[in-house]
Amino acid sequence: MKKIVFIALFLFAFSSVASARIIYNLGYGFGLLNSGNGFSKLDKKYYDYYKASVDFEHFYTKNFSVIAEPFVAYVNRPTEGVSFGVSSLLRYYFLNETTFRTFADGGLGVSYNTLQYPDQASKYLFMPQVGLGIEFNVGKSTKMFIEDRFIHMSCASIKEPNGAVNSNTIMIGISF
Repeated sequence: MKKIVFIALFLFAFSSVASARIIYNLGYGFGLLNSGNGFSKLDKKYYDYYKASVDFEHFYTKNFSVIAEPFVAYVNRPTEGVSFGVSSLLRYYFLNETTFRTFADGGLGVSYNTLQYPDQASKYLFMPQVGLGIEFNVGKSTKMFIEDRFIHMSCASIKEPNGAVNSNTIMIGISF
């Protein structure tokens, strides 16, 4: 069943790639709201990572789009490792001005981690996420993006233990 869910999310994520606007993103993430651990900590140790992703954004209306986002993240602390996967996001642009637009997005991703956290039974994780951002016009067809996204990572109670890793990711992006 888990493999079917992973395949379905992967296919949904890439269903709109052919006619998509491409956005290149770099980000920094840190632990946030992990119970009993304090700000930016996991297992009482600092947790942070660097993320690179490419968004394939397909517009269904002027203000509504679907995004496929393959990503890779280098986890810096508490131990080093790599996480990679894909997210499917819905994005809504709710304030359209001449030089900028604001947006909210949310969706679900899947990832594989080379790290094994003691509170997680699996290296395969689900990633529900929500974010807010702004898009700036910086040229005729060039756009810059800044987004703040909250991400929850867990194995969705498929296996026990199912400890969560919560993080906040700040990303900047560009499209041409």
